[in-house]
Amino acid sequence: MRRTLFLVLALAVACAGKPQLHFAWDKAASFSNLKTWAWYDDPNFKLPGGSSIVDGQFVDQRVRAAVAANMAKQGLVKADGKADIYISYATRPDGVVSQDKFGSYYWWSYTVVAGTKHQKQGTLTLDIRDANDKLIWRASKMAILGTNPEALGRNIDDAVADLLSKFPPPPGAEAQ
Repeated sequence: MRRTLFLVLALAVACAGKPQLHFAWDKAASFSNLKTWAWYDDPNFKLPGGSSIVDGQFVDQRVRAAVAANMAKQGLVKADGKADIYISYATRPDGVVSQDKFGSYYWWSYTVVAGTKHQKQGTLTLDIRDANDKLIWRASKMAILGTNPEALGRNIDDAVADLLSKFPPPPGAEAQ
C-alpha cells in the first residue's frame, strides 16, 4: 500500500512541472497552399510586461524572431503586404481575451505569470488568422521561465518551436 501511494505521489510530482501545451483550430479552415505570412496588426496589442530579468522589448523581439525562423523552416515567406495568414501573440490575459474566440473550443486557461522568487511561469499564446482576418488556429504553452536573459530567450525559442510544430494541423488531427 505504501509503495503504491509513493508511486502515485511521485507521478503527480513529475507531471506537475511538465509544460502545458494547448492547441485548437477551426475545423472548417483550409491550411493547404499556404505560402506567405505577416504580423497581424492588432489595435489592442500591448508590449509584454517586463520583469527583473528583461524588459518587454526583449520578449517582443525574441518572440518575433523565433516566429520568423520557424515560419521560414516551414517554407512560409514573410510578406510586407497581403498574406495567406496573419500571426499575433500574447503573453498576458488581456491580449488573449481581446482576440476572437473559437466558440466551442475556446477552452484553455488564460495567460498566467505566477510563481515564487525562485521559479516563475508564464504563458505564450500564438494566434493565426486567415487572409480575411478570421482566427483559425490558436496555441498556448505554459512553462517555467528562465532566471536570466539567456535562459529566458531559450525558453521563448522553445515555446515558439513547440507551438508552431503543430501548425498547420494535419488533416483529421484533434485539438489538445
